[in-house]
Amino acid sequence: MNLYKSDLYMSDLDLIIEHTDVLKDMKGTSVLIVGARGMVCSAIADLLFRYNEKEDAGIHIYLAGRDDKALLERFSKYAESEYCTAVEFDSSKKGSLIDKLPDNISYIIDGIGPSAPSDIGAHPIDSLYYNMGLLRELLEYADANKTISTLYISSSEVYGISQKGGPFKEDDYGYIDILNPRSSYSCGKRSCETLCACYAFDRKIKTVIARPGHVYGPTARPGDDHIAAQFAIDAAHGGELKMKSQGLQRRSYCYMLDCASAILTILLRGNSADSYNISNPESVLTLRSMMSYIASAGGVRLSIAANDISQDSSAALALDNTMHGSSLNAGKISDNPMPDSSLDSDKLLALGWRGLFDARQGADHTIRIIRQAGD
Repeated sequence: MNLYKSDLYMSDLDLIIEHTDVLKDMKGTSVLIVGARGMVCSAIADLLFRYNEKEDAGIHIYLAGRDDKALLERFSKYAESEYCTAVEFDSSKKGSLIDKLPDNISYIIDGIGPSAPSDIGAHPIDSLYYNMGLLRELLEYADANKTISTLYISSSEVYGISQKGGPFKEDDYGYIDILNPRSSYSCGKRSCETLCACYAFDRKIKTVIARPGHVYGPTARPGDDHIAAQFAIDAAHGGELKMKSQGLQRRSYCYMLDCASAILTILLRGNSADSYNISNPESVLTLRSMMSYIASAGGVRLSIAANDISQDSSAALALDNTMHGSSLNAGKISDNPMPDSSLDSDKLLALGWRGLFDARQGADHTIRIIRQAGD
């Protein structure tokens, strides 16, 4: 799939650029994007490349990932640009990335790490430890090279399960069962956030934390097993969508280009050692409602399963069952345990950010772009 073949994708990039005024402050700087082929980070890279193309901004973009050929293929339109450098590294080896970087990169965005439900469920040890070592290396680099700002992409799962429910403000923390292997993801994210705060305090460097909700869009990688990504591909190809639950979980959805502009806003305007939810107030809805928008955009049927206790009720059971020592029996280990993960976005809105795509429009653009981009 070549997103650059889609006129709609390019026009969406242009629209975001028009409304993201922090981009002008990045002219002539450099940015390291770690995990550059991921749904969110690839959208950030495309946004910066497109801004360079339109404004001759001179932003040097370092794309870090496990396969430099795959990186250059994904960003084929800009691969030959003097402002594009692909950096291949092995995340299991210390120094594999840092030793290949030039001095004095202006900004760092760390968005790498397991996030697919199947990966978290199958490899909880990797989910817990994967980010910590690399993040520390990046923070050490930022300290040594006077990096202006380092942003860590965390997750709304750091909030855990709250009896009062969402929307969560940045200082609302609920219950996480630390003995459930599924908690490796949320606990790992919490640990990385604390590491950022420690470096901000001890080394006096600027670190900021973004907490996206549920991000969707055409930049999802092939094989992404998040339901929104799977259903978008299926709907774009005319397949019927079959939900395995009632889909009553309430979530904050965000179109990936809105998320990209939010991350750049936090990177430049956020306060050090602070966290910011990423949520479009116009896109807080149930899983079922979001999937219905995707089905409608694709012109396909959405079937809803009879209530499945392992899906809709697993989070509610988790809070009760963990108090009685039976947390591993509540749903599948890969399930997100939060019945309501909606986010309060007041802090982000105060930085001047606004989402441009509500859920219905975002779903429509996702399907149309996938179809225009081809297989």
